[in-house]
Amino acid sequence: MVEAAIVTPVVFALLFGIMELGMLFKDYLGTQAMIRAGVRIASATPRNVTFAQMAADEVQRKGGVMSPTAIQELWVYKANATNDFPSGRTDFGDCSVCVKFRWDSGTAKFVPLSDTWPATSQNACTLAAGGPPDRVGVYAKVTHPALTGVMGTTTIAEASAMNLEPFPALSGCKP
Repeated sequence: MVEAAIVTPVVFALLFGIMELGMLFKDYLGTQAMIRAGVRIASATPRNVTFAQMAADEVQRKGGVMSPTAIQELWVYKANATNDFPSGRTDFGDCSVCVKFRWDSGTAKFVPLSDTWPATSQNACTLAAGGPPDRVGVYAKVTHPALTGVMGTTTIAEASAMNLEPFPALSGCKP
């Protein structure tokens, strides 16, 4: 009886810890998938005035494994040429050339909070026509709630960036 009293809490803590890590891993993979889907849409629609909203809508569609209210921050931003950070930055503390979104429960959509990257300022030229093209990124910070009480609430921050799909030079590939 004494052995059972000692071993049972340890076994339950391990069991709940495994379950919690599994749920955290599910949210991490879900966050990565929705970010990649959003950046693919944003990169495929350069110089389209709704490029950022289309990316946010795709994040919402692909983020079905978690509640949209779990997303603390969502940005569609101009990325550095050599890494996935916002233009001119070395971290995700802020972005100066981006569209930031917030979740609106009334419309059940992401709505722009601030917009400092108009589509008309994007360079979507090929290398031969004056490129390289700008890079677009999508960043999200997501809250993973403590489900079993073994771990506390965890924040997942993910980003991905891609080059804008090039436009022909004659179609106005740059401002």
